[in-house]
Amino acid sequence: MFDIYARAAYAVPNGTEPMQQLKENGIYALPSERGELVAHAVFRGGYVLYTPRDWEFFGPYTYESDGAGNIRREGQSTPWHIDDLAYTNRTARSRSRSGAAQKLVMSE
Repeated sequence: MFDIYARAAYAVPNGTEPMQQLKENGIYALPSERGELVAHAVFRGGYVLYTPRDWEFFGPYTYESDGAGNIRREGQSTPWHIDDLAYTNRTARSRSRSGAAQKLVMSE
């Protein structure tokens, strides 16, 4: 059975170690960026990253990654890779039209 929430396949950047797998709805921070991002795996491989507000209210994603873990913003390359994301040990609630996801859930 195929899991639609499966993470992007492991890739080997620069021939070193496999990239990290992001936690679905996990809240992450990028170096030198303000704010936090909510990760969501996509079917084609990789992730889309939302601000918590955009996640909650079905807004557009801010960043996306490819299956190799390279992060882009509005189609343009950034200096970041999935491995640069720091997990905050928090998870956003699943999206809902009622606004229930506004409150973050502590996990792990």
